[in-house]
Amino acid sequence: MKIIKLHVLRVVILTLPLIIFGQNKYNLDFETLLSNKATNWTNFGNGNHKISFDLEHSKNGKVSGRIESDDSTEGYKALAYNIPANFSGKKIKLTGYLKTENVTEGFAGLWMRIDPNIDFDNMASHKIQGTNDWTKYEIELDYEDHANNIAIGGLLEGKGKIWIDNLVIAIDGKNIQTSKEIEKLSLEDYSPNELTLALSKSAFQLDLSNKETMGNSLDSLIAKIGTKEIVAIGESTHGTSEFFQLREMITKRLVAEKGFNIVVLENPYDDIEILNNDLNSRPLDSLIRKHLFSIYQTQEMKSFLQWYKDNRTNYKIQLKGCDDSYWTFYELLKEKINPVGDKKLKILLKNLESNISKSSTDNLKKEFKINNSIYNNILAIEDHLKSINNLTDPIEEILFNGKNTYVNYVNIKNKKPIQSRDEIMADRISFIAKNSDNKIIIWAHNAHISNKIIADNEIGIMGRNLKKEFGKDYYTIGLTTLKGNYSYMNEKFINDDHNYTEKLKNASFQSTEKLLWENAFAQNSSSFYIHTSELKNELKTDKIFGATKLLGYSIESEEDIYYIPILKNFDSLIFIEDTHSTTPIFK
Repeated sequence: MKIIKLHVLRVVILTLPLIIFGQNKYNLDFETLLSNKATNWTNFGNGNHKISFDLEHSKNGKVSGRIESDDSTEGYKALAYNIPANFSGKKIKLTGYLKTENVTEGFAGLWMRIDPNIDFDNMASHKIQGTNDWTKYEIELDYEDHANNIAIGGLLEGKGKIWIDNLVIAIDGKNIQTSKEIEKLSLEDYSPNELTLALSKSAFQLDLSNKETMGNSLDSLIAKIGTKEIVAIGESTHGTSEFFQLREMITKRLVAEKGFNIVVLENPYDDIEILNNDLNSRPLDSLIRKHLFSIYQTQEMKSFLQWYKDNRTNYKIQLKGCDDSYWTFYELLKEKINPVGDKKLKILLKNLESNISKSSTDNLKKEFKINNSIYNNILAIEDHLKSINNLTDPIEEILFNGKNTYVNYVNIKNKKPIQSRDEIMADRISFIAKNSDNKIIIWAHNAHISNKIIADNEIGIMGRNLKKEFGKDYYTIGLTTLKGNYSYMNEKFINDDHNYTEKLKNASFQSTEKLLWENAFAQNSSSFYIHTSELKNELKTDKIFGATKLLGYSIESEEDIYYIPILKNFDSLIFIEDTHSTTPIFK
């Protein structure tokens, strides 16, 4: 009888799925298998590669993940593991081991992505190919509190075979296998009555009856700014009339009452410098047409520029640009530099002019070489002027902005990370701020000025970097709306050419089933502003995540909705429920 029972037990065991129990909360080492598949692991990709879990090859333990191609395989395949991002921190690191065999026509790598669109790396730049024994690799990315998912794994593009094992995720140096998870608050789950009550206690009403009442409504905001050195005034669209009116009002008061003397616009640096030079000699409409992005060619912007023209001498204020400067950099530099009697400087300027004239080419290799030469030309001019004690502050600023424009060609050559548009704009503002006499107002999109990165390890870097560098002296004011209409232009790479003649169009905001921050704001009042620290005190938290719209230069799309802890992103928020599009100057 005992023999029969033992035989039956053996049969039962053999017919059960194979299970190997790992010891960790997350199966990052593939040790927990169910029916020969590692639990909670998935795969994706456009290749026909075979996915398996190998009991013969492993770095440690008994199992590794394997991706294998055949001779006809094209494309890529990736193993993937997703973990809810219920952790707090600033940096996240993935470490793991790869073993490769005959990898060709592509690469092998670990990969990690922080959602929603916060950061990503797949080690493509490492170019791991061929046959290699177990080797440890690392990926480190920025981590944000509004992350909702951590996705990691290994991938193979092209042909060959790879094994992945011993993956470890650490946030700020702490292994997530043992880290305490935190509860994340979402706007959808938060009590609307509690939020509305908190808003009613902390909001300052904005009277839109006329410009005078609107301006007087801003007293608390101006007082809150206090002695800050950099104030960034945002916008959730580039084409909202009320946003430009508020910016102008806030700017005028900061200049008159707080001594601010620099206004930085999200526009090419060199164009703004030439606009300044010609402001008293050429018609304003002509300067706007030639030197401002099309989205700014509006009556609202003209109103501010007219005030600036009339008051820049009395208040000793300057308008600056913080965007790339390809188009008129040489003309601007030549105007400031007098090479008379300096043969070497004449030669250096001639070399720069020659290279710039050749830089527009369809040959990428040639473009890369020429633009590296332009960067070196700028360095040579700067070094020469330093050597003869003739490097003035205005010339140094022009050269700095020129170097920033071409720096990524040098980064590629030196195998350094590419600097994003946001990073470069932050560097330009930081350069201006090095002069302790400068108090700076920034006019840029909410997506740029935000205290924290919003998405793609790109959107929000400008503000994040300025907040890191200047701390409490950097103050952000987000402007947002719910409904109405806005101006936009046909989609294009904004600084792809020097032809600022796109026609502005008009569209209404799209409705969405998603609960937006702006929906919650509208429950309080149709127009008001808050200081986010005060709302945080009422709510006892600033970690509520919700959706908001951030529209660029083009027409609204589903991709313009972002999930953010808005109380962390801005120091103050101005909300107007129903807004109107800007008025184009050129029909």
